[in-house]
Amino acid sequence: MLINSDKIVTNVTQSPANVFILKGDLTAATVTTVGSVLALQNTYGIDLIVTDMYIDVTTDTTGICTLDIGVDDKADTSNDTLFDGLDVGTAAGFFNASKHGGSHGVHSVIWKKDEYVVATPSASAAGLVGKYTIIAIAL
Repeated sequence: MLINSDKIVTNVTQSPANVFILKGDLTAATVTTVGSVLALQNTYGIDLIVTDMYIDVTTDTTGICTLDIGVDDKADTSNDTLFDGLDVGTAAGFFNASKHGGSHGVHSVIWKKDEYVVATPSASAAGLVGKYTIIAIAL
């Protein structure tokens, strides 16, 4: 288990080929603050390439809500380079950035050391139950 700030990453695997697999829970935030659903810092001391990201929503939010997910340097600006407007408010589902990235999602992004992957809701994400998986490789 890896603990980053107030987020607990339940499973981090690093293979000999420098592939990182990070898994954890999304937060059912009731505010629309940047990173309130996810703010995961790259604390590995090297730049990484996020090659894909998966979101498994098992319970959708209690109201209409979408998520923008991407990389930001200080977790203070919303970013949608991985997922742009991912609907988590109408139905549960399994989503990956390469297929469900939306109009701004570029599917693979550079995640520099000390930067964050942030998930920002468009409205309250109350009721949200879900997990994320990030696949990354050393740059």
